[in-house]
Amino acid sequence: MTRDEIDNLASYYDEHDTTEDLERAVPRDPVSPDDVMIVTSLRLPKSLMDQVRERAQERGVKPTALIREWVEAALAGPDAVVPISVIMAAVNEYQHKRAS
Repeated sequence: MTRDEIDNLASYYDEHDTTEDLERAVPRDPVSPDDVMIVTSLRLPKSLMDQVRERAQERGVKPTALIREWVEAALAGPDAVVPISVIMAAVNEYQHKRAS
């Protein structure tokens, strides 16, 4: 944001009462402590991360979402439900490897 945009926002909120907006707000369900997202650092070679980014772009997701999906799939038990997006991605990857 530019400095002017920040100043305009500050001016707006200085001059307007937003109490009604806050009263209409619907609180979200609380997140279980076990499901809170945490940040972790992962070191990958640039070439590998480039491949992850490419694959994520093909799937229309962020690289971090794709990595999280892969980790969840690797840790899932034999009775786990597999999202169709994961199945389709595996099919696409298989077809891509066969075409190479």
